[in-house]
Amino acid sequence: MGGSCGERSPPLKIVLGAFNGSSPQSAKDDDAATTVLGENQSSPATYILGTSYFATPRLGTSPSNSSSSSSRRFALRLNKDGRVPMEDRKSPFGQFKSRSLVLSTVRVTAINFSTTLSNFFSDQLNSEQRIESMVDSGELTPREADEMNEEWENREWQLRTDALPKKIGWALLRFHACTALMRFYEFIMARYVLRVDGLEGGSTAASATIHSGGNNNSSILSHEQAVTVMDKLTRDPFQASLRTSQLLHNQEHAPGKVISSDGTETSTSRELTKRMFSTCIWANIIPFLAELTVQQGVLIYGYGVYYNAKKKRRKSRKTKEERNGEGKEDQCDEEDEKDEDDVSKSAYALALMFQSSRLTFSRSMSWIVASAGGAVGSVIYPGWGTVFGNQIGDAVVGALVD
Repeated sequence: MGGSCGERSPPLKIVLGAFNGSSPQSAKDDDAATTVLGENQSSPATYILGTSYFATPRLGTSPSNSSSSSSRRFALRLNKDGRVPMEDRKSPFGQFKSRSLVLSTVRVTAINFSTTLSNFFSDQLNSEQRIESMVDSGELTPREADEMNEEWENREWQLRTDALPKKIGWALLRFHACTALMRFYEFIMARYVLRVDGLEGGSTAASATIHSGGNNNSSILSHEQAVTVMDKLTRDPFQASLRTSQLLHNQEHAPGKVISSDGTETSTSRELTKRMFSTCIWANIIPFLAELTVQQGVLIYGYGVYYNAKKKRRKSRKTKEERNGEGKEDQCDEEDEKDEDDVSKSAYALALMFQSSRLTFSRSMSWIVASAGGAVGSVIYPGWGTVFGNQIGDAVVGALVD
């Protein structure tokens, strides 16, 4: 074998593909590597490339003139961890596959059941403390307090268990809505913004143009840069933490010491935290944006339902007053009522804007803190530690802001 992906590199899931003619240009930087098999340069060179749903390597030459020396060839190059760019990107309807569907259902059910259980015990403790204070003040006897506690427990437990299936159903609907929206955002980014999808096999280059908002300047991304950005947006933090942790431990020149990306010596845990924070920040952009979109939609829908219900109640009350002969009002009263409606609409719009801004701020803080939690969790236990760190960071911000 003529080359390798680096000493002690992690094992790869591989596929073999042949390039006709001379071998393509090999990667010269530290961020990519390819392996060439073959006895000589005149025979077809075989490249080992990782595979995925979207990152299937495009092999071959330009169909216009494959024998021409000027024909260009391209392929996605392996990263240092042995991964093809966009390998972690999920298929559009991957969440509806049997295994993913079962896992997501079990996960959402477990989260909602544990949340309901913890809220019940917390409310029960508060109720018992309130009743105990009434006993201390002499308002209740100990026997009456026990009866009240038992009555509260039976009533609240029945109410919450009855509402749990509906709560789980809405949570599953919200989860699949967020996931479908994530895939839609990924499609828009890949197809129309970065333009890394939908390329014909004979294309030799692709570029994405990103226009600046305040001027006429534009930034042109090469195909390789666009693929890199899309790869960052679709990384799986769980797998990324495992790969990055293994890669850094393989690069240790002393126990617990590595050379960082800026060329200085640092601890392995600090470099892992730095890299995983950057990975989680990028990987969490689309999920948090999708969740924010769903929450904003629910908020607007809730305010719309409340406003329409209030308007119907007011109209019904006015009709009832007219039937009872109490609806005769002078012009001044009608103008006052109209002014009151205008004030109500303004207050409604202002409250909606305030809640929407508050929600946006909350989710933005959750995005940053959850990414930091994922980075810390990657140091403690790569893989599941990253997942739990993300969840804990999100929950902490939710408890403080909501």
